[in-house]
Amino acid sequence: MKKLFKIIFIFFSLAGFAWFFEPILCGVKNIGNIFGLALCALVFAVTIFWEKIILKCKKSKGVRIFCRTVFVLFGIGILWTAVLTGCILYGANAFNNNPKPPEDVTVVVLGSKVNGTEPSADLRERINAASEFLRQNPSVKCIASGGKGAGEQISEAEAIRTSLIENNIEPSRILVEDKSKSTTENLKNSLNIINEKNLSKNIAIVTDEYHQFRAGKMASSIGLNPYPVNAATPSYIFSACYARELLALTNFLLLGNLLS
Repeated sequence: MKKLFKIIFIFFSLAGFAWFFEPILCGVKNIGNIFGLALCALVFAVTIFWEKIILKCKKSKGVRIFCRTVFVLFGIGILWTAVLTGCILYGANAFNNNPKPPEDVTVVVLGSKVNGTEPSADLRERINAASEFLRQNPSVKCIASGGKGAGEQISEAEAIRTSLIENNIEPSRILVEDKSKSTTENLKNSLNIINEKNLSKNIAIVTDEYHQFRAGKMASSIGLNPYPVNAATPSYIFSACYARELLALTNFLLLGNLLS
């Protein structure tokens, strides 16, 4: 039985390592997949050296207390991950118990990484989702939101705007917010434009499914009425995005939006 459990843990730690490593092969490396890789490596190491760890625990009270603390924290982490995953699923499917935006709505497209002048894979999905929504709702305005970060030759907002126009969305319908560096700033700066242009505070937030809960909560906190318009995260970078969102959502729920 011990050998069976050891094989199972080795298999899942190696599978997890491969899952978190895949985005790196596609040029995506962030705190999410780095944390996931480190966690999988830790589980693998503990499994391999399990007998030696048990022996050390028997010989040293300090080691025993340390190991018990680590295992308790690991268990709490698993439960916390399950809770956050529930929040993420809720945000993507039923935020405000009304996932369908009203007719009187302002579209807000949240930015993501731009590679030089080209939208990254997940930003491209957001642009496609926004384009479809805007074609289905020809009377609404859109705010393209996102500043220029490291490795970006243009702002995320400009990349969104250019791609929307290429997707046959009228330029006059697209407003640009190109100063923000975080989700919080995306929404606060977009609110300033909404107030300035007298647009609806019902906002259709266009972002990845995993991001909707946090974005929606932030929008509600500043007086906006959010509705999700989901973009599908490319499968080959999902592990990095999902793990990063778990950390960001933990920070948001426990510390407020200080670093979000």
